[in-house]
Amino acid sequence: MANKTTEVSASEVVELLEIEGGEKVIVFGAGNGDLVIPIAHKTKDRVTALEKDESLLEELALRAEEETLSNIDRMPSGLDRLLNFPDASFQRGLAAFVLDSLDEPEQAAQEMYRVTIEKGIMIALGYSRDHSADLLADKLKKAGFEVSQGDLNEEVYYVKAYKA
Repeated sequence: MANKTTEVSASEVVELLEIEGGEKVIVFGAGNGDLVIPIAHKTKDRVTALEKDESLLEELALRAEEETLSNIDRMPSGLDRLLNFPDASFQRGLAAFVLDSLDEPEQAAQEMYRVTIEKGIMIALGYSRDHSADLLADKLKKAGFEVSQGDLNEEVYYVKAYKA
């Protein structure tokens, strides 16, 4: 299986997240770190990387070590369950190619809303060919976010969710 994040510009994703340097960030679907590493370089605070595949978390650990990054917390978890974080734990979040493959995306959207602080931003990425940007935007709206959406390229869309 090809690495999904190779088609995405990490700098564009970091820009969408509006990281200024002191934000706590959660990344769902962290993979081996293609998007986590640039985010960790951008913020001085913690980056929590959630990934179901523990071998990918091991790769991420090695990459973080190579780049002398010590602000990444790795957790074998996904968005398919309730998250073990207090309300309003994160200023920023990224769900990279995971929301549209869940059985209960509504619950995931509600959890994303719950762990995001007021004025926080969550970005969801997905494949344009799945035509799920509108569905995903709708689920994030129902959870309470204000949303906008766009395309990073022909293959990949984003939904930007803002907690007012």
